[in-house]
Amino acid sequence: MADEAILVCSEFATNSVVHSASRDGGAFTLRAEVGPDLLRIEVEDAGGPWRAGSRDDDRPHGFEVVDAIAGAGNWGIDGDARGRIAWARLSRLGR
Repeated sequence: MADEAILVCSEFATNSVVHSASRDGGAFTLRAEVGPDLLRIEVEDAGGPWRAGSRDDDRPHGFEVVDAIAGAGNWGIDGDARGRIAWARLSRLGR
């Protein structure tokens, strides 16, 4: 599960610094809560207007990767332009 957790953290952190106000000198915070069979990951950013990136290839990107790893209902984004938290739950027991 470590490789999957690192990839999810990387995707969330990248989205924070590319698509949020954290990009312009702001900060983001990574949190992880580890249990015996469950890992919860959160990345909180500075919000702001969403800066959509270009999609000029057919590779999976950001949240598509997170969805493939965590599964539907096991990840999401809460908040608004004042601040967002992207979160995911990963389980050793499967989805």
